[in-house]
Amino acid sequence: MTRAVIEAIGLTKSYGTRRGIVDVDFEVVEGETFGFLGPNGAGKTTTIRLILGFLAPTRGGVRVLGGDALHDAPRIHRELAYLGSDPGFLGELTGAEQLDYLARLRGLRRGAWRQLGERLELDPTVRISRLSRGNRQKVGVIAAFMGAEPLLVLDEPTSGLDPLLQREFLALVAEARAAGRTLFLSSHNLVEVERACDRVAIIREGRIVDVSTVGELLGAHWRSINLVLAEPPDPHAFDLPNVEVAALTGREAHLMVRGDVNPLLRRIAAYDVHDIAITTPDVEDLFLRFYKEDAAGPVPAEEARA
Repeated sequence: MTRAVIEAIGLTKSYGTRRGIVDVDFEVVEGETFGFLGPNGAGKTTTIRLILGFLAPTRGGVRVLGGDALHDAPRIHRELAYLGSDPGFLGELTGAEQLDYLARLRGLRRGAWRQLGERLELDPTVRISRLSRGNRQKVGVIAAFMGAEPLLVLDEPTSGLDPLLQREFLALVAEARAAGRTLFLSSHNLVEVERACDRVAIIREGRIVDVSTVGELLGAHWRSINLVLAEPPDPHAFDLPNVEVAALTGREAHLMVRGDVNPLLRRIAAYDVHDIAITTPDVEDLFLRFYKEDAAGPVPAEEARA
């Protein structure tokens, strides 16, 4: 039976008159990569600080690796690796010195970071204080992945990394998952979550509004498809239950599709396509829909796309 590695039940944290998080419930099971998606200020970092035992909950609780996150923190911390969105290091140390210091604290051999340092193209001879934002984040990624802890807690881990290094980060996530490690990944980058995660929880204004697989999350929302065809299509060519024709202008078609795209792809395949562009919903689109649904009930498709 797969065990729960992180289990939040009614987890609530208030800061006096300021909102923190309210009645947060979710479970992360062993071996999965769990995405925690939300805009800035939604409560992602507060939740992570509670998971790590850095904060005491106002009510409710969270269990991590079989123990209470707050009271069993010393033992739990030995079994996890954590990376924040803007990690702080000892500025006068070089990257190599900082990583060797962290490795020693975790019982790892000297130089345990070197292979990862080469993959991420880190110059280990430069002092931390002189590194750019992206290179400091490289040090953090290397520090998080250089051990073998069963749980990785990653808060906006690719912040400051360029696209090539973001791709390498996703490869590290895949390798960690293949090794049976569990990852909790906080992000506001939908593409990152889509590529890295098995399931995702969406948090808005301190409350969980959805927990689902990535496929379910994206399948519930509209994708935009723009076509340029060799000749104008039949006016009813794309009349399908899960497709809306936003515009047909000569040889160009602007379509919206939700759910299974295969029926639409089969229709498109009947035409000579000169160009195609597919746009997936970005995180702002997803949150706009959740906001509208909360305010006025389910949103009509045409309004959700606005």
